[in-house]
Amino acid sequence: MPLDTDHANNSNFTDVNGHQIAWRSTGAGQPLLMLNRFRASIDDWDPALIEALARHHQVITFDNAGVAASGGSVPETLEGAADIAMGLAKTFDLDRPHVLGWSMGGMIAQIIAAKYGDEVGGVVLAATTPSFVLEGTVPTPQEWLATATKEENTPEDMQFLFYADTEASRSAGLSSLARIGQGNATAGAASKTTMHTVGAQGAATRKFFFGEDGAFKGLNDISAPVLVANGDRDRAFAVENSLALVRAIPDAQLAIYPDAGHAFLFQNADQFSEDVTRFLAGL
Repeated sequence: MPLDTDHANNSNFTDVNGHQIAWRSTGAGQPLLMLNRFRASIDDWDPALIEALARHHQVITFDNAGVAASGGSVPETLEGAADIAMGLAKTFDLDRPHVLGWSMGGMIAQIIAAKYGDEVGGVVLAATTPSFVLEGTVPTPQEWLATATKEENTPEDMQFLFYADTEASRSAGLSSLARIGQGNATAGAASKTTMHTVGAQGAATRKFFFGEDGAFKGLNDISAPVLVANGDRDRAFAVENSLALVRAIPDAQLAIYPDAGHAFLFQNADQFSEDVTRFLAGL
């Protein structure tokens, strides 16, 4: 259904399970619910990606409970975050929305696919990982985690976290940060969530990483069509982890982008959006 939105940088608010959830809607077509990365806010999506996806979809971005502009507390588990996301979709009476999850959002999307498979269309898992208890996975390096959890990140930190150490990838990273920061790469790199949010999300994510929440047990039962995508030089979640997801999820498809890191979807916004659109159009 069409959503009333100002199509600007200002967010709209809707009550979901007692939480005021900040959201935006761009474009028209089959709804595409966007699940964000660790410590990111609604303002950390690259506008180039949102605009490209919105050519064919109604793209819905939002801050989950306890994140940035949204009210409430960060859920103790990623399943709780998945329930909020689907609660938002149900509030809007969306008809089998597609789901795109990036990084931590991809972990949440795995849970949605397993728990709410009949209520969603296609699922895109971007630069993410299954629980590390799954055979063939590679744990996230401590250097990456230490940088990702700093109180403030510089543009140089963001290059390390999200882009490959090549001239082309680093240039794409600076361009993306400038788009996010409305012309200022430093503003694009600035944290938009509190350290309290970071700590709460970190605790929930660790439960997922080490299999304590049991999320990995549902991968084999996923019936929704799934596309797994990643950059070939992702420092956070190695390509091996994408392969582990494809092996575990029935009939999942795989797309790997060359010379790209954790933010391959920003670096390759047009190509990735075309691939996503093609995948979802065939469902």
